[in-house]
Amino acid sequence: MSIKRIAMDLSKNVVIAVLILGVVIGIGATPAEAQDQNPQYRIAVVDMAVLMAEYTERKNKYAELQVEVDKLQEEIDSMSQRIQKAKDEYEANRVTMSDDERFDKRAKIESDFAQYRSELERRQRLIDTQEERVLVEVISDIEKAIAQVAESEGYHLVLNAARGPRASVLYHSATIEITPAVLQVLNK
Repeated sequence: MSIKRIAMDLSKNVVIAVLILGVVIGIGATPAEAQDQNPQYRIAVVDMAVLMAEYTERKNKYAELQVEVDKLQEEIDSMSQRIQKAKDEYEANRVTMSDDERFDKRAKIESDFAQYRSELERRQRLIDTQEERVLVEVISDIEKAIAQVAESEGYHLVLNAARGPRASVLYHSATIEITPAVLQVLNK
C-alpha cells in the first residue's frame, strides 16, 4: 500500500472522528450550549478484534462448524479417491479394452468428475453460508454485550479501537477501554 493511500485513509479516519465528535458535542449548537444540555458525554472504546478472538461462544461455534467441514471434506475426499482409482484402472487397462469400453469408461470418469466438481462447489457454498450465519450470530452477541456494558456504565458512544492502517481510533486512553468488561459479559 502506498504512502499516499495510507495518508488518504488516515485523513478519512480523522474526518470521521471529527464528525463523530461533532455529533457528540451537538450539531447546530455552540460548544457552550452543548455542554449545558449534557455536560457528561462519555465515550468508550472496544477492540473488536480482541472480542472476536476471545469470545468463548465464537470459538465453540467455529469448532462445531469445523467438525461439519471435516465431515464434508471426508466425503469429498472419498469421491476424489474413487475417481482417481477409476482413472488408474482406465490407464492400466485401456490397451486391452475395446473402443466402446474405453469410450464408456472415459465418459463415466468425466461424468463422475463433473459431479465431483458440482458437489464440491455446492458444499463450499453450504460452508460459506454456515460460516456467515455463525459470524452474524457472534457479531450480534458482541453488539448486545457492548450495548449492555455501555448502558450500565453510562457511555454515550463506543468506538472500535482495533489497530491497523484502517483504524478509526488513532489514540485512546486506557481509561475508556471497555473491552475487558464486554468480554466478561460475553463469556459469563
